Amino acid sequence: MRQTFLSFAAVYAVVLGTASCNGGATSAPAINTGTTQYTQIERLARPAVKELFQQFANHDGTNRSAPWQQPLASQTLYQEIGTFTTSVAGRDAAHAATLQAILIPDEVAADLSQPGNAAYLGVETGGATGGKYGGRGLPDDVIDISLGAVFGNTLTALGLVPDDGKQSPCLTTDNVPQQNAKDNVTPATFPYAGAPH
Repeated sequence: MRQTFLSFAAVYAVVLGTASCNGGATSAPAINTGTTQYTQIERLARPAVKELFQQFANHDGTNRSAPWQQPLASQTLYQEIGTFTTSVAGRDAAHAATLQAILIPDEVAADLSQPGNAAYLGVETGGATGGKYGGRGLPDDVIDISLGAVFGNTLTALGLVPDDGKQSPCLTTDNVPQQNAKDNVTPATFPYAGAPH
């Protein structure tokens, strides 16, 4: 019984600590839609950008900032992309500068004037990732694309930078296959995702 109580207390402490991780900060401006007021607490247009490049202590400031305004938090993320790429990933300055140019501002761009299907980072790379429409398609494996750009030869294969010879192939995938890739089909009706496996 005592072991159960201690386990419960430990789990409760972790949950309580996690829930209060942001310290109750509400530094983001409120968004007023006329009838309802919202406060932005997260910004996650591109999965893995903050999580991969940015120090955790800086996440809250980035989460509460607007990507198009380039406030200090976005500048910090910009700098951390460069620092991580050259120091941790060991890539050259060209890879760092290209990733900074592609990933900031941290928002998913779509060019509605372009024909074709969605292609993750399509606008930012001039169509090198599969089309100029941009956006993010359901079959896009955004984590593998991101890891490949940082640790692999993705940027070189797209013709964006010369090969620096500093790839880390074991870090270019999360080894989680796309569900729709297993089915090799994207259903034409909502919710557009394949059946669970």
